[in-house]
Order: sequence, then C-alpha cells, then structure tokens
Amino acid sequence: MRLALPIALALSIAAAACGGTRPRYGQPVHHAERVTRADVAVSEEQFPLALRDLLASEPQSRERQQRLAGVVARQMTRVSERFLAKNRDNALASLAGAMYLVRAGELTNEMLGPNAHTALKAASEELAKRGDDGRARAAYELLLRVAPPQEKADIKGHLDAIAAWTRDTGGTGPVQTAGALESAAVMRYLLEPSVEARDEAIARTLDFIDKAVLVKQQRRNRQAPPISREEGMEAVRALETGTTVLVAIHLRSGDPHGALAALEKANGKDPQMTRPELMGALKAVVDRPDTDRWLDLARMVRPPRDQRGPRDPEEEDFGKDVDLLRVASFVSACEAYRLDATSADASGFVAAMLVDLGMGEAAPAVLVDAVKETKDPRFLGYGLAVTRAGIERALETDEAGAARRTFKSAEPILAAADAQKARVQPSPARLYALMGEIEIREGRLDDARKLLDASMERERSGAVALNLARLDWHGGKTKEALDRLAGALQTDDVAKDPALRAEVHLVTSDIQRAQGDANAARKPLEGALRDLAKARGTAEAEDRARIEILIARVLDRFGANKSADKALARALEAATRDKRTAAVTIGQIVGRAFVRGDLEAARDGLARAQAQELGRDDIVYDALWVRLLERQQRKADDPTAEKILLGASDDPRWIGKIAAFGAGKIKAADLVAAAQTPTQKTEALFYAAMERKVSGDAKGADDGLKQVVSSPGLDLVEFSFARDMLDGARAHVGGPVPEVGLP
Repeated sequence: MRLALPIALALSIAAAACGGTRPRYGQPVHHAERVTRADVAVSEEQFPLALRDLLASEPQSRERQQRLAGVVARQMTRVSERFLAKNRDNALASLAGAMYLVRAGELTNEMLGPNAHTALKAASEELAKRGDDGRARAAYELLLRVAPPQEKADIKGHLDAIAAWTRDTGGTGPVQTAGALESAAVMRYLLEPSVEARDEAIARTLDFIDKAVLVKQQRRNRQAPPISREEGMEAVRALETGTTVLVAIHLRSGDPHGALAALEKANGKDPQMTRPELMGALKAVVDRPDTDRWLDLARMVRPPRDQRGPRDPEEEDFGKDVDLLRVASFVSACEAYRLDATSADASGFVAAMLVDLGMGEAAPAVLVDAVKETKDPRFLGYGLAVTRAGIERALETDEAGAARRTFKSAEPILAAADAQKARVQPSPARLYALMGEIEIREGRLDDARKLLDASMERERSGAVALNLARLDWHGGKTKEALDRLAGALQTDDVAKDPALRAEVHLVTSDIQRAQGDANAARKPLEGALRDLAKARGTAEAEDRARIEILIARVLDRFGANKSADKALARALEAATRDKRTAAVTIGQIVGRAFVRGDLEAARDGLARAQAQELGRDDIVYDALWVRLLERQQRKADDPTAEKILLGASDDPRWIGKIAAFGAGKIKAADLVAAAQTPTQKTEALFYAAMERKVSGDAKGADDGLKQVVSSPGLDLVEFSFARDMLDGARAHVGGPVPEVGLP
C-alpha cells in the first residue's frame, strides 16, 4: 500500500512524457469563466448567463448535468406559461429549444421540472391536432414519464394510434413506407432525446437506406420490378441524403465517434452514398477535437440555406430531415464554442442559431468572450446585430421581458462598442433607442427616458428626440418638448423620412393646440399635409399605408372627417397583404368612430376586421368599442360585437379580461383589480371611465379620463381616446384644409 502513491505518480509522469492521451471531448483553449451556480434553480433573469455557462460545460460532466437541469426546467416553465397565454407557436419553440440542448441519455424526469406535466400535456395535444405525428409521439412519450398513473392508459392509447397512423399512411411501396417511418423516427428524436428514440431513428434510417440500395442494385442488374414515381423519388432521397442524416442523428447528441462508425458501416454497403468530405471532417474531429474541426463539421451538416426558397437542382433535398440537420449543426457549433469561447466564428455561429431557436436572450452572452478577445469592429457590429435580432424576436412573441433580458445580456458588448468608438451598424445608440421605444410601449416611462437619453448621448436622432418630447409633454415640460421637436426637424433621419417628419409636426401642433394657440397649431399641420401628399405618390404599398394613416390623422385635426375617411380607405387598400398594418388601419377606423359616437361607422369597421381575419386581440378591442357605443346608445339590433366578446371572455390572458368586461361578465372594478402592468392599469382606468359614461355619470367619466391622461400608458390608443374626449371640439384647429392635391 505504501508503494501505491509513488507508482501512480510514476505512471502519470510517464504518460505525460509520452504525450498522454487526448481527452475524448477535446481540451478547451479558453476556459469560459462561470457566472452562475450550477446547483440552483434558474430564474428568468439568470437564464441568459445560465445557458451560456451550460454551453461551456464538458459533456457527461456532473456540472453539465446540474446546469442542464436548471435550464431545461426553466424552459419547461416557459412552455407551460406560453400555452396558458395561448402563445402556442412560441410554446412549441420553447419546448424544442429545451430538448435540443439535451443529448441522448441525459434526460431525467426531474430535469423536466415542476411544470412538465402541464407543458407536455398541452404540447402533445397541440402537435397531435396539427398532425405532426413524429413530434406528437415524442411529446406523448415525454408526458408518459411525468403523468400520474390514472392518465397513462390514455397516453398509451394516443401512442398506439399514432403508430398505426404512421404505418397505414406511409405509402404503397417498401421504400416509401421505410421513408415515412424514418421521417417519423427522426422527428421523434428531435423532441425526445432518449437513447430509445435515438436508436429507433438510427434503425429506421438504416432500413430506409438498405431498401433504397436494394432498388439501386436491382436496377443495375436489370432485375427491378416497375416502381412508382413516388417510390423512385424516395429511393433517390435515401441514396442522396441517408448517410448525412445518419451522421446528423449521432451529432445531434455530440457523438462524432458514433457518427463515424455509422458512416463507415454505410460506406461498406455503397461507397457512392458517402460524401468523402464528410467522412474526412468526422475523422478529423475524432482524431483531435478542436474548435476549427468542429466548426468545419457544423458547416458541413448545416442544410443549404436551411432549405428556404427555391432549391438548386444540384443540392440534396433533405425534406423533413432539415430540422435534424439544423440541430446537428447547432450541437457541433456548441462543441466548437465550448472548446474556445473566444472564437468569433464559433460564438457567432451559436449565437445566430440561439436566436433562430427562440433562445435569443442568451445570444449576446455567448458572444461576450469573443468580443473582448477580437476587438474587431466588424464582430462588434455582428454582436449588436444579433442582439437586435434577439430583441425583435421577443417583440414578435409579445414578450417585453425577454427583450429586456436580451438587452441586459448585451451590456458588455455595448460597453465594448462605446470604448472602441467604432462606427458599427447597428450602432449602440440604435439599440438604446429600440429598448426606449419598448419601455414607452410598456408604460415604464422612467426606464424609457434613461434609455432614450443614453441613445441621444451617443447619436443625434430625430426619432429619439420625438419620443423624448412626448415624455417631456406628458411630464408637464411643454417648453422642453417644443424645443426638442424643433431640434428634431434639423436631424438627418427626419429630413429623409416624410412620415417621421409628419409625426414631429403632429405632436408639435397638438402641444400648441393644448396651449390654446390654434393659429400656431395650424402651421405644422399644413407642413405635414404637404409633405405627406408629395410622399404618397412615390411610396411602396407598406409605406403608402403608413402615409395615408398619417394623412387621416392630420385631416382629423382640421376637422375634415370625410376626407380622413377616404385616406383610411386608401390605407386599407394599400395594406391588403399586411395584416399588422391592416389591423392598425381598421383600429383607427373603429376608434375614430368610437370617439365621435358614430355606431354605424364603428360596426362597418368591425365587419372589415372580421373580413380581414385579424387576430383575436385586434378584433376584441374593435368589438369592445362597438359594444360600448351600443350600450351608450341603447342599441341591441346587432349581436356581432357581443358574440365576439363572449367567445373570447374565457381567454386566460389580459385580452380575456377585456372581453369579459365588454360582454358584461365582470365589472370595471374587477378589470381594474385584475390589471398588473402599467399599460393594463391605464386600459382598465379608461374602460372604468367608459362604464361611468354609459351609466350617465358624465363628471365621473371625465374624472376617470383625467386619470388616464396622467397615467404612464401614453402609447396606448386608449390614452389618445381619453385626450380627444376631454378636448372635445378643442381637438380640432378648424379652418380650411390646404389644397395639396389629395384624391
């Protein structure tokens, strides 16, 4: 026993002298410093850095398993919350993002977290409803892990039904059937990172390849029976893409050794199927795993242009297997990043895919080490562009919190850009401005001002000055607001954009009108109308809709309601292919009618919203304004608005509370009590004032509207409604409309 230590020491010295053995997973050249604990639950605020630390941890290590548990559990909570909020697409994206981080054999029931049952039940039902059999099976298999005993028989029934359906609809020929089973197994493995799912995907892919090779051999020997076109196309798919898919199945779990063994086995059956460059890249990674070699492999398995747009006839058609290749490419890039977090190529690859996979808030955090190391202005610009993409992705899903987390994780990149004083696009000022606009929208005006001030310190912008002027006016600083607006007219962005210039003129006019100077208020309106009339003839459809909406707003200020109606009709015509712009236009049509008390016009606008098949939120607000007018005017001859509101009143989101109020299922006091965010509170105050107005309490309604215009929700249409209602006839400057050649 006394000799054990010296012998061990001697052996280690001998191994070192001989060069030692290479670590199976490679030796990182840069150890990314961890900033989160591995053994604690991950909060929303910690998620970006926790995910970054997970990507830096070694495969099969205890650290990775602990970090994986925290990150996956947080993602599963998001899946549950997003399904509850009826945000189904984003919920499914969150589930996929969580599972793509997990490799075969790593998943445990505990890792799925306390909200797994709710999340997976909703996901399995949604995927089954969509007919996505492979992913539905995966979700049901995951659900089976965490479901209570009384639910398991029903889940197994769903799994049996999916298996039967996949079998029965796989096509008439043996290759088609094998191809359908291969696709379903691959789809399952994407969302269910179990050893069983991986092995099934491998077996189904090998069977698919074998059947295609048999067809090829029979045709070569002139022994092939006639086959259908569909059977032939599937055989071609197997021969062209089968071995790459086989490699991707292994790489999806970061296993280049398994991928190489599978490729060599397939190569023995038909060497023509194997891409020599792919074989070489795999051998290189197995021989010495490093960042450059993993990156070569990631690029090699990434599908061409992600198979978007027209396909080059010379490129392979991976069909439904494209998602597998994307994930295999992502995992390979993650290994490259783990081995060197300062690599611009590796971190840039991973960050871009995190945005694409719905985890963009962590993308800037992944780039930080490389930004500090490279000090290259081009990479700085790339980091800021990725940050902007992550923020915009969060806005698409209406998640301001995710946008904030993305921005916060980019703080080191913003600081580096400031320190270098490099001219990059997008500039740091643009990102500060973007977040400032978001915070105005969210009613967090103090945060918005800080961000907008930070933007102006870095870059002079008329758009930012306009937003700061709005904040000044709201805060009672009228002179400062007018000074800012005058300065905005001298900026380059306002000079180049007639629509932005019109916005500046409109706010200037509104402030002057509020001061009681109608004559002064006319001049900026006249300038805005002339600019917009010139611009409308040259603008593209989307810009033309925006310009026509602004023309309508200017005409409304002159009191020219009929001309404004025509402008909105032109805007709607220009927005036929853009639902978001159509929703804004119709919202203005119904909203104007609501403020004027024109029930017929409001109902007409609601009918347009239904015809355009706008989203539930837009239609509910339009229906609410119609219903309030009906109640105020004691009209009950058209049930359309009430039916819309009743149909949405069980929605668990805020829009459900709005609908329930409109349908008479809850009182205004209940709506006020349910409001949680600053903007929700502003909306609730407005509709409480409208309830008083409907009941005949004019003074109470006006008092409520005054509360609304002093609230932080100044970006809401309800805020504008309240101001116009309080102003009454003073909302118009009157007088003749300048002749500018409008239709």
